[in-house]
Amino acid sequence: MHATDERQERYDFLDWLRVIAIFVLFFFHTGMIFVGWGWHVVNAQTIPALQWPMDIAHRLRMPLLFVIAGAGMWFALQRRSTAQFLRERTRKLLVPLVIGMFLVVPPQIYYERLLRGQWVGDYLTFYVTRVLQFHPYPAGDFSWHHLWFIAYLYVYILLLLPAMLWWKRLSPRLPPGAWLFLLGIPLGINEAFLKPVFPETHNLVSDWYIFNHYLLLTAYGYVMASIPGTWKWLSDVRRWSLIMGLAVFVLLVSGFNTGIIRHDSIADGVGANIFTWLWVMVFVGYGYRYLSFVNPLLRWAREASYPVYILHQTVIVAIGYYVIPMSWTPWTKYVVVLALSMGTCVILYEGCVRRFAALRLAFGMKAKRAAPRLASAEAQRVIRDDYQ
Repeated sequence: MHATDERQERYDFLDWLRVIAIFVLFFFHTGMIFVGWGWHVVNAQTIPALQWPMDIAHRLRMPLLFVIAGAGMWFALQRRSTAQFLRERTRKLLVPLVIGMFLVVPPQIYYERLLRGQWVGDYLTFYVTRVLQFHPYPAGDFSWHHLWFIAYLYVYILLLLPAMLWWKRLSPRLPPGAWLFLLGIPLGINEAFLKPVFPETHNLVSDWYIFNHYLLLTAYGYVMASIPGTWKWLSDVRRWSLIMGLAVFVLLVSGFNTGIIRHDSIADGVGANIFTWLWVMVFVGYGYRYLSFVNPLLRWAREASYPVYILHQTVIVAIGYYVIPMSWTPWTKYVVVLALSMGTCVILYEGCVRRFAALRLAFGMKAKRAAPRLASAEAQRVIRDDYQ
């Protein structure tokens, strides 16, 4: 395969996986309203059938995004100086995070307070008298909520940059191989020993289990992207990854059902993370094999996915607040919230975000620039947006 073709395939399939993972977030966060796990807005009646799919999705959705983000760091550092890389990531991550904390997230907290009877009144008064006090959520009303992903990723960049530059200079000749299957073990050890002491909070300062978990996955993505032939090797062994991923799933479910494995035990932590990592390998392997192409949908979604990610949870919470009082069945409410939230995010993106320079900056998009009238296919690849 020609080197340029290999590079293009690599970018396309990772773009597809990122877009799909963000699309799945609509199903997941809509489901949070109906599983009784204590979310920002919750329906009185739950949908028990959603709990297993939601539990599995929780184990897979964000790990895949962090691995792709780590790979994107490798690709970006091949084309940029260190200063350019930091400026670009600050623009794409820190700026949307700060703006999102002031403008995107507060409506989620407002609707939560209304639903729980912790606030009565209009949004503007709530914003001035509660949000602008800057007391951290949940005791206060200032938070990054789902934008924790962006916050953690930016911190990872600052922490990992010296190691990433060292690895880039070293250019180790490390071939892909069976050792990749073992990368789930450190994830499992981290969860088994740190989760009981530092449960998941997404507050950065006392969230060591989650912080280390996604730090490792980001580093894995960077290292995998740096090793020539990794994606093809994962594609070649994709069936073995799938078989092992299914086997671990069956063993875990059987262990839970028989009582051999207890939830939140060491066996659960290690086994669940081996499951997570094997399925990341499955997604990457099958993605490389079947998603190494570009079409109009990917061209649109590649740019839209990040703004849609920033918007989606606020839209789901707002729509959910007005839907859950309805006398419909839980499944009807789920479908309505899901459909309306997807449609609303697309309308907001198409009608507002992508059309105005200030909003493009606020949502981490590149400034518009006119494409050459007779741009070659290779030129179109060069000017396309990077990964988040």
